[in-house]
Amino acid sequence: MRIDFHLEQENIGWRAEIHQLNSDVLKRHILPRITSTSYLLDFEYCDKTGSGKILESTGKLVGDFTVY
Repeated sequence: MRIDFHLEQENIGWRAEIHQLNSDVLKRHILPRITSTSYLLDFEYCDKTGSGKILESTGKLVGDFTVY
């Protein structure tokens, strides 16, 4: 699978290849690129659209991703 990431605060985006979609895989790609001190991330994903949101544990939007 191919996944496109976009992080709001850092204003960066990148593409990665993944074999499995789960929160551990997503965190492995995101954590090295964020400047936030909060490492507690939550994810919302919609199978229908293939897109998701990256959220801090407080609900604040960090970024988004799309799976192809």
